[in-house]
Amino acid sequence: MEDKHYSLKHRFAFGAMIAALFCFTLLVYGPLSLYVTGNDEMWFSFRSLLTPVIVVSLIGFAVMTLLLSLPKGVFHKVLCCLTFGISLGLYVQCSFFNISYGSGVLDGSQIAWMDYTTYGAIDSAMWAACIAMPFALFMVFKRSWRHVLMVAAVFIIFTQIAGLSLDLYKNQNTLDKLSHEVTTDGIYELSDKDNTLVFVLSSMDKEYYDEYKKEHPDVETQLRGFTEYTNVSSTGSDSLVSVPAMLTGEVYKKDVKYTEYVNAAWNANNAFDVLQKFDADTRVYADDKYFGNAAVRKVDNISDRAKDKDAYKVIGSTMYRYTLYKAVPHYMKQLFWMSLSDYSSFKSNNTYNPDADDKFFADYDKAKGFTYTDKYPCAVRVYHLKGAKAPYRLTSEGEKDPDGTSRSEQIEGEFSCIFKMIDDLKSNGKFENAQIIITADNGNEDYNQRPMLLYKDKNAIDVYRTSAAPVTLFDLPATLASSVTKDYAKIGTGKSFDDAEKSTPKRERYFYRSVGSNAESRIEEYLINSAELDSKKIKLTNSYLLNGGVVENYVLGKELTFTEDETAAMYCKSGFGHTNGWRTIINGKTAQMEIPLEDLPGNLTDLHAYFNVLNVYEETDCIITANDVTVYTGRLGNDACNHGLNFLIPTDVIGRDKTIRLTFSFPELYEDTDVMALTSFKIYKQ
Repeated sequence: MEDKHYSLKHRFAFGAMIAALFCFTLLVYGPLSLYVTGNDEMWFSFRSLLTPVIVVSLIGFAVMTLLLSLPKGVFHKVLCCLTFGISLGLYVQCSFFNISYGSGVLDGSQIAWMDYTTYGAIDSAMWAACIAMPFALFMVFKRSWRHVLMVAAVFIIFTQIAGLSLDLYKNQNTLDKLSHEVTTDGIYELSDKDNTLVFVLSSMDKEYYDEYKKEHPDVETQLRGFTEYTNVSSTGSDSLVSVPAMLTGEVYKKDVKYTEYVNAAWNANNAFDVLQKFDADTRVYADDKYFGNAAVRKVDNISDRAKDKDAYKVIGSTMYRYTLYKAVPHYMKQLFWMSLSDYSSFKSNNTYNPDADDKFFADYDKAKGFTYTDKYPCAVRVYHLKGAKAPYRLTSEGEKDPDGTSRSEQIEGEFSCIFKMIDDLKSNGKFENAQIIITADNGNEDYNQRPMLLYKDKNAIDVYRTSAAPVTLFDLPATLASSVTKDYAKIGTGKSFDDAEKSTPKRERYFYRSVGSNAESRIEEYLINSAELDSKKIKLTNSYLLNGGVVENYVLGKELTFTEDETAAMYCKSGFGHTNGWRTIINGKTAQMEIPLEDLPGNLTDLHAYFNVLNVYEETDCIITANDVTVYTGRLGNDACNHGLNFLIPTDVIGRDKTIRLTFSFPELYEDTDVMALTSFKIYKQ
């Protein structure tokens, strides 16, 4: 009798509840939970994922509700029970029943799927039980089975919400990443009225510029109107530290992750706010890792890919493919096996490529020089170039030589192309009213504290001069702001390069040196209060240890990197070099890591360790021990670069202190030999 009076209204309510369970599990919980727990591998922000998730889930909910509500009788019952069973299987599979295949990393490599037949059988049995459960409830609770399923659906949804909320809380500091892109938009376009050009040459030490001047005595004629500052201190010792500091005036002290630092630096009020206020068209061409989320609002050639409609399609399609890979049964997973590098491949055709100076100069020639427009009253262009940075690939004509050149030849090529751009300004009558800066992100000798600096203020066209004024590249933000206003006292140091001319030789300046290795990675703060920039004359005033010296307990399954955030460095005790923002190098006969775990993994299975190998410098035998038990013996070579370094760690070697102590040994090598470069590692349950 109950079925006879089960109207469309009742079917709609029941169908909507089952549809909500299915859509929330697959279309909401699936992608969001995978992002939160694996966001290190995503280029887009959590917020940018919400739009495709909301749109897809709402459409899916509406369609599923209709499909489940319109049928009557037995077909309605079977369809609802089947949908509930599939939803339950998706939840159990995605949350509890997955294993890592191969290296455990989604790299698109071939997997021997048939090697997992035992797991496949168990997984299939789990799915059969999930699908059978609602039908069993129907048989047992013939009159109330719908209410039982609805209560179960609500319980599962709230369980997922609670788990997702907890993951969001635990990972909140890593979710606010920006899916930004530094584009080439406007790269050779200037104002026909007022221009500021800044050429930042990596590692261009003042000593190198002095050598260049000796070999090219006509440089002073070429640079009439410029002032060469001979008493300049850098902001930092390497690009990772110095570039954001010289642009924003904010210092990296390793107390937070690097990505958090650049976010905060760009959120703070800086020269780019002033330039924007005065309608300057401001563009900075540098690696996107130097920018935080606020840069999208302040720098005109930085865009948020997640706001592009095509990016939404990319985010949705790739993320849902990843979700299906995690959520479907074992024997269907190979249909969705992918490489997470797919996320990074969806960049626009006008993405700026750092360290490709040959292309930068060739494209300038192809564009037939600068174009000048009246669209904006002032243009500011900052070009971060390779300068004196190794490896040397640039010829004296600014072209690429894959066989390599020399430092002096590369520097000559950089200057020849910059001079060509300056001649462009002169021939078009724009040189006199232009502010031009040729400098370095840091030096490359001693502590890297002495960069070169050439500065031409507006209307300066007469002679080439030198100045021993105490200048710091922390003065750059105020100098940029001075191009549009005299009110820049609160920007950076509050002094422009011109203002520094009035400073006493004992002006206090600070320099930040990135030093150390392993878990001792730190930033040293030095005080400079004289014209002598020799490392013996500057004073160490502070030292900031990575992560405040705190070693965090490692959560199994989380990938940690040796890139700019240095999340892996705290576990390296000896034999590992400085990260430099993109890798660490194992050097010598042995290297050691000490990894305290958040929780003991239990004794059910071995742990899988995976190290991503960027480069192998010496083909050699390698022995790895975990808590003094040998877990790997093999030959390092190209295979390690292609597939990583993989080995198993028996759980029974982990003591009550919940710590894994790894020792890498290379018996064939001498001390002080570079062995290999690593970018990340991960330890996870099999």
